[in-house]
Amino acid sequence: MVRVRVPATSANMGAGFDSLGIALSLYNTITVEEISSGLVVENQRIGEYIPTGENNLIYRAIKTVFEKVGYKSKGLRIVQNSDIPMTRGLGSSSACIIGGMLAANVISGRQLSYNDILDIATKMEGHPDNVAPALYGGFCTSVMSGSHTVTKSVKIEKPISFMAMVPDFFVLTRKSRVSLPETVTHKDAAYNAGHAALFSLAMATGDFEKLKIAVKDKLHQPYRAAYIDNMEQTFDEAYKNGAYAVWLSGSGPTILAMCSAQNEDFEYNMSRYFESIGQKSSCRRLTIDNVGAIVQVI
Repeated sequence: MVRVRVPATSANMGAGFDSLGIALSLYNTITVEEISSGLVVENQRIGEYIPTGENNLIYRAIKTVFEKVGYKSKGLRIVQNSDIPMTRGLGSSSACIIGGMLAANVISGRQLSYNDILDIATKMEGHPDNVAPALYGGFCTSVMSGSHTVTKSVKIEKPISFMAMVPDFFVLTRKSRVSLPETVTHKDAAYNAGHAALFSLAMATGDFEKLKIAVKDKLHQPYRAAYIDNMEQTFDEAYKNGAYAVWLSGSGPTILAMCSAQNEDFEYNMSRYFESIGQKSSCRRLTIDNVGAIVQVI
C-alpha cells in the first residue's frame, strides 16, 4: 500500500502563463493498494463527487505509468481525501495526476525518475505550471524543451502568506481557454516575457515589493475576466489592503493574493469586502509548501 500527499498549486501567477507555479498548504492524500481484482475508488470527503470508474483521474494517471513501464496489476483500491477544492483553479487535477503517478511508480518497482514522471504528467495535464510545484514544491519556473519539461524549484523561506479567495462558482479550464486568442501581438508577448522574468527573480531574491509590477499580464487574465465576477475590483481591494501581488489562480475562479505573514487583518478585511458587494467567497490563508509530494509505503 502506498500513500501520497500532494499539495495544491497556483499556476500562471499573472505574467507567467503556463510557466510559473507555486505549491500551497492544501493537500490531496491518496492511498493506493493492489487487490485481487477489479477497481474500487473511494472518496473520504463527504458531499464531493468524484468518478469511481476507469474515468477517475487518479486511476488514469496510475494506468499511464503502468503502461509506460509494462506493469500488469490485477486490481486496485484507490482512496482519496482531498482538501483542495475542485474546479477552482488550485490544481486539484494536477494533485490527482502526480499522486496517482507516484503511487504507481512505487507499486511497479520505481522504474521512473521524478523527471520522467514530470514529463508524463505534463503531457497528461497539457502544461507544466501546476504539476511541477505539485511534485517538487516551492516556487517553480517551468518550460518545455521538445517533449521534456525543464523546471527549477526555489524554496521561499521569507515569511509570506497567500490568501485564496474562492467564490461559490466554478470555471472549467477548457471553457476558460476557449476565451484566449489564437495569436497575440509581439508587443504583448514581449511585455509578458519581461514581467514573468522579473516575477521569477523577485520571488527568488525576496524582493517582493517588485511583484505588484511583475505580476501584470496581457496574455490571459484580461480575456478570462469575463468569467470572473468582480475580478478587477477584487484585485484593487487586495492591493488597498497591502497585498504584494494578486492574480487569477490558474484559469480561476479563485483569486490569490500574496502578502506579508504579518498582515493579520488581510483575511478579515477581504471577507468584509465580499460581504459588501454581495459575493459569496471564502477567504483562506495558506502558506507555501516547500516540500512537494510526499510518498509513504505503508
